[in-house]
Amino acid sequence: MNESLSRRTIQAIAKRVAECRKQQRLSLDQLASRAGVSKGSLAGLEKGIGNPGVALLCQTAAALGVSVSDLLEVSACHVAEEFALTGGQVLWRGPMGGTARLVFGTRGPQMLELWEWELFPGERYEAKAHSPGTKEILYPVRGRVGAALRDQQLEVRRGHGLFLETDAPHSYFCAGRQPTTFRMIVIESPPAGTLSETTF
Repeated sequence: MNESLSRRTIQAIAKRVAECRKQQRLSLDQLASRAGVSKGSLAGLEKGIGNPGVALLCQTAAALGVSVSDLLEVSACHVAEEFALTGGQVLWRGPMGGTARLVFGTRGPQMLELWEWELFPGERYEAKAHSPGTKEILYPVRGRVGAALRDQQLEVRRGHGLFLETDAPHSYFCAGRQPTTFRMIVIESPPAGTLSETTF
């Protein structure tokens, strides 16, 4: 389940995805293959149909060599800039009320993003593999957070953090009996062959 984005946001995303794809001279089939998504999902995204999920946005942005922040217009465009930790856009809501909010990010192709997550006991988010070389740092500000990657399962409490190389399927979960809130920093480079000078 994901947060309902406004029609204006969805239409803006649709326009940017279509512009970037055409700028790179990619067909829908080519971009869908590069992003690891179905052609139908990508076509719907470009037409502004439905409510795109966080996984579709992340995979499409990475395949185009831009950031999700670029698509949502929350990316930095100055050498120095102040932002609110309470700002950003909720892109996912879990079955028990958990959320994932993209707080801030830089412009692609080198993507640096700050997310804030809240997960409730028994709640888990399953993530697909990101681009090769993607790295994430997680640290809880409340409760205990857990992460599973390949054959490892790790759990940390406040005052500790996790480092993950997330170019493989992975998941995050609430590791205690109380809700957890954690912040996540994501560093991702575009896949080989993407246009690195795309601007909006």
